[in-house]
Amino acid sequence: MSQQTPENRRTSLARLAAAVFSDGAKQHYRSWMGRLVALAVIAAAVWLGAYTVQRIDQRPRTHDAFLYADTVGIAPDVSGHISRLHVRDNQRVAKGDLLVEIEPEPFELRVRQARAQVAALQAQIALTTRQVDAQSTGADAVATQVGRARSQLALARDTVARLEPLLEKGYVTTQQVDEARTNLRTAETALTASTQQARQARQAIGDTDSLAAQLNGAQAAVALAERDLRNTKIRAPFDGLVVGQDSSEGAYAAIGRPMFTLIKTDEWYAVGNFRETELPQIPVGAPATVWLMSDNNRPINGHVDSLGWGVRPMDGGGPSLPAVGRTLSWVVVAQRFPVRIRLDNPPASAMRIGATASILVRPGDAK
Repeated sequence: MSQQTPENRRTSLARLAAAVFSDGAKQHYRSWMGRLVALAVIAAAVWLGAYTVQRIDQRPRTHDAFLYADTVGIAPDVSGHISRLHVRDNQRVAKGDLLVEIEPEPFELRVRQARAQVAALQAQIALTTRQVDAQSTGADAVATQVGRARSQLALARDTVARLEPLLEKGYVTTQQVDEARTNLRTAETALTASTQQARQARQAIGDTDSLAAQLNGAQAAVALAERDLRNTKIRAPFDGLVVGQDSSEGAYAAIGRPMFTLIKTDEWYAVGNFRETELPQIPVGAPATVWLMSDNNRPINGHVDSLGWGVRPMDGGGPSLPAVGRTLSWVVVAQRFPVRIRLDNPPASAMRIGATASILVRPGDAK
């Protein structure tokens, strides 16, 4: 190999130094760039976290929600055997549809019995009315006799008063005066007897007040019997879905015992439990979006219908209040209160009571 000259050697050393210096600058540059990128990523993460918290505060959201609709237990107002059952479980019905028929024969007989009682009382009232008319006629006749007796008494008194002064002057005889006095006493006795007879005749006049009261009671019994007969046919009070059917034809239906449940399908709600710190940001009427776990890709619009005003305390009490548990029991956490969201045009095929849902309230979008 040829040996390098001193000049070549210096040139090689210079090149080596320049290369070493260039690599160090590049490493230094790369180190600072890495730090700047890391700081930028951290700043972006902090900003994104703050923005997310702000959005969450502005738009309260919960995954602790479920679907709800009003329901009613279909129970009979009369007891009897089920003769016809026109619905089955999970069937849709319209308002006024015939659901159940209870054996009507006993109730038809009660209607006939009540109507017969009304007819009997009406006949008795008619008979009593005729008797009262006859008694009133008799009392009027006796009253006429009393008037005649009073006239005769007045005439007898006038006769005695006219004859007694004439007896002293000898214009009349003593016999004539005695006869006049006898006629006066007879007229007084006749008036007393006529007055007593008139009083007895008036007291003997009957009335139909008691019978009329009985008739009112019998007519009320007819109305109740007819109502019971109508109630042997149970109809749907609203459009809905039949669920929980546990009766069949031939079974005995008891008053007040539900045979199945009817879900009201024209109004659906999503009930979500929100932290009490979020309630001030949830005004009634604010728009909301609901997602169902069964169909998470289809959002459902709605609006806040109402906010809960009470939940059942952890130590019991208030049995009619909703029970909303706290997520932790060893630290103090915000209590959750139910918020009811009414759904606008919900898809009927996805509506099921108790289905899991998520709710996002958008108070800033309220008009």
